[in-house]
Amino acid sequence: MIQDLEYLVKLQEIDLKVREQELAKEQYPVAVADLERRIASACEMSVDNVNRLARLASEVTAANEQAAKLRESLGKSQERLSSIQTNREYDAVHKEIEAQKALLASAESRKSAIESDIEKGKATLEEAEKAYESAKAELQPQIDDLMAKIGAIDSVIAEIIAERAKISPMVSLPTMRTYDSIRKKKKSGRAVSLVNQEKTCGVCFMILQPQLCSEIRRGTKIILCENCGSMLIWDEAAGS
Repeated sequence: MIQDLEYLVKLQEIDLKVREQELAKEQYPVAVADLERRIASACEMSVDNVNRLARLASEVTAANEQAAKLRESLGKSQERLSSIQTNREYDAVHKEIEAQKALLASAESRKSAIESDIEKGKATLEEAEKAYESAKAELQPQIDDLMAKIGAIDSVIAEIIAERAKISPMVSLPTMRTYDSIRKKKKSGRAVSLVNQEKTCGVCFMILQPQLCSEIRRGTKIILCENCGSMLIWDEAAGS
């Protein structure tokens, strides 16, 4: 195998590492945002429940105030009964008392319903707070890990590029130009295809002719895959 081909295999391994880090640089912030959104959503549930309990507490206060006023009015109406001198006035006050009693019963019933909602709301809030704490305990370490990786990506890429700088001068300029041209066209970044005993292209998996495989195994020249355009190199680790 010509030396260019041996170095191309190493070069592609390095370039794929760089590509992996570049993709991570794009994907990690998205992943962090998603994790933070999940924590924020759990927190929002707790806040919503706190606000609902506050509203219910205000409603209980309003119901108590309404009931107190109705009791006061009812008391005054009942006091008036002792001083009434006509049947017409008695009937009017009696109806007033019955109406006040109905309103008071309604206010107390409403208060009871609200207090029941508050008890349920407290249980719901407790569950929401547990869910929030659980989400934070599970997801925050993942966020911290990703943030650490984001912070280290540039230095990792720099180390890999320094490794590439040692290998690339060992590849002839024509071969390097061919390699770079193919690599830039590939979405996967794979310009080199290792061919093994299966006799297929390692990139597009097209079956290769036996004669072509023999030429690839000899490694005396650059051979491109007719289907995907990758540089076909025999995988020495696969044996003969």
